[in-house]
Amino acid sequence: MMLLLACLAPRPGAEPNSASRAAESRTAATLRVPDPARGGPFVGQGASPLPPFLGVSRASARYVGVEACGPCHAAATAVWTASAHAHARATLVAAQKGYDPACLSCHVTGLGHPGGWSGDTDLARGQVGCEACHGPGSDHVTAPAAGYGVLPADASACVACHTHDNSPDFSWVRYWPEVQHRRGPAAD
Repeated sequence: MMLLLACLAPRPGAEPNSASRAAESRTAATLRVPDPARGGPFVGQGASPLPPFLGVSRASARYVGVEACGPCHAAATAVWTASAHAHARATLVAAQKGYDPACLSCHVTGLGHPGGWSGDTDLARGQVGCEACHGPGSDHVTAPAAGYGVLPADASACVACHTHDNSPDFSWVRYWPEVQHRRGPAAD
């Protein structure tokens, strides 16, 4: 998906299926991703969660959509296209929850953030795309060699949305192979 993406494999015992693990991950995300006091934009109530991605300046980066990632990261985009993430909002619409704010924050990309999902006509961010995990990509698109969006080698990025309350059967060890992709354009 993104340059310098962590090539991860499930680690035994890395199952974050508890409310305490999710809280720890939110704390880690807050420490690793600049908040308004550290130069990033305001994160409002109900906005998409910010996974603990590294190498993204929230002060300047905006969400650009999966279409901006695909040309350089074709193999990663193919893995994503075959995943449930590519159809996350469609599952809400099918369940008649397509406008439920409690659900939208995790079923679209960047809700409530600069350049994030802005409604039905915004197809580029109307699913759980690359930037939902790796952060807003505008700075990377303008300077690809700089890399961006490195994730920790565990499920802490996933449990930003896959909480114990809304995804009680989530198992990183089971689900990671379905979304795992290799690092950089050389793998694409």
